[in-house]
Amino acid sequence: MKKNVFFTVACSILYSVLPAQVQVSKEPRHHNIFENGHVRILDVHIPPGDTTQIHVHSTPSVFLILTNNVKAGSQVISEEKRMRLNPADDDNILFDGFYIQPRIHRVWNSDTVEYHVMDIELTNKNYITLDSPIHWQDAFTLLFDEKPVRAYRVNLKANRSIVLRERTSDILIVLLTDSAGSFRVNGKSLRKKGDYNYIQSGIDIHMNNDAKDKTEFAFFELK
Repeated sequence: MKKNVFFTVACSILYSVLPAQVQVSKEPRHHNIFENGHVRILDVHIPPGDTTQIHVHSTPSVFLILTNNVKAGSQVISEEKRMRLNPADDDNILFDGFYIQPRIHRVWNSDTVEYHVMDIELTNKNYITLDSPIHWQDAFTLLFDEKPVRAYRVNLKANRSIVLRERTSDILIVLLTDSAGSFRVNGKSLRKKGDYNYIQSGIDIHMNNDAKDKTEFAFFELK
């Protein structure tokens, strides 16, 4: 009994000295740039030397690390598992379901350049059955197929185009490389890392890379 009382008091003291926790969508450095019934896109910019408020991740999410090799860290208050903040170049697209326990933490940037991340919250709960994975396109690499989302990394070579016939799911495409407007999705130019296009189901998808170099982007089928 005494141990339980001590534990309760200790927890009360710990949380009393921490700043108030907010949902990640309310954290000031997480900017809500798009929201519908399927996703909430939070564009995260942490300036050099800055720290976020303590915030809560409780919705299944995809994280896109748009500035690699930045010296960033995280003070974790509570989490189901730890996500690496400085992934390798081939591991900058990450998923966390938060099915058992939310992540409560704050993130800081100890570098001299901005830390840029995109947090895509998957808010839809009425999941659908997707078409078969896109395996006939060499440019597509399947990364993961989770309960709310299927994700690919796409490397589209210079002066190449891809046309996908209508899919049963809504599609979200996010640019991972700067293209100076040479990459277009259904006529919309995506110019810099983090630019995106949301495409409703049942629409053909036209992806064109008119640049001299390959273009890399994330392709999400939303369930």
